[in-house]
Amino acid sequence: VKASGYNNAGTVEFMVDRDRNFYFLEMNTRLQVEHPVTELVTGIDIVKEQFKIAAGERLSLRQEDIKINGSAIECRISAEDPENNFAPATGKIIELIEPGGPGVRVESGIYEGFEVPIYYDPLIAKLLVWAPTRREAIERMKRALKEYTIRGIKTSIPFHLLVMENPQFIAGDYDTTFIDRILGKIEYKKENHQIAAIASLVSKFLCQQKATIAYTKSTSAGMSPWKLSARQSMLRKM
Repeated sequence: VKASGYNNAGTVEFMVDRDRNFYFLEMNTRLQVEHPVTELVTGIDIVKEQFKIAAGERLSLRQEDIKINGSAIECRISAEDPENNFAPATGKIIELIEPGGPGVRVESGIYEGFEVPIYYDPLIAKLLVWAPTRREAIERMKRALKEYTIRGIKTSIPFHLLVMENPQFIAGDYDTTFIDRILGKIEYKKENHQIAAIASLVSKFLCQQKATIAYTKSTSAGMSPWKLSARQSMLRKM
């Protein structure tokens, strides 16, 4: 980095073996797609720090100030078909329901009615979770993936869910052949999509019905519906 005269935030890619030998791969003069994982486990706004450096300011922290807390996982939600060797999937998004709750973060640029084109990178969203332990993070990611609904195109969501449920992944025992070995287990069935669509509509109806009943009760009891909504959101811990 010094030899190239680069002076800004960036990302160094490297590998470390079991003997803690360090192998440098490359230096990127930008933030990685996975930078939110670092933000979640350190509590540092990396984008903000990069803007500060670009404006001529110094980093507001030292290496010894950075502490790792908990575990975070990121799933790249892409417009690809895992059942067909991750072939590009284009079309209109006809339904979009994003997951939420404590420890869940979604970075997305899509919406219902959005047309996924063929000309750009297939990445359409990033789903991240944080939890105190890796096992808890995996369970939280499984819940978030099951809640994530994108209809109209094929996406990588079923693949990520398959990974999260795989015993080898859960145990941390996987290698570069892992993806090839599990891809054959992904199944897309038309009837499953129909069932999912019906379940989604029923879920929406029940949520609206509960919200109406809760609003009526809270209003009559003198509780603000805003407080009620906040309390309901905080209950979604898994």
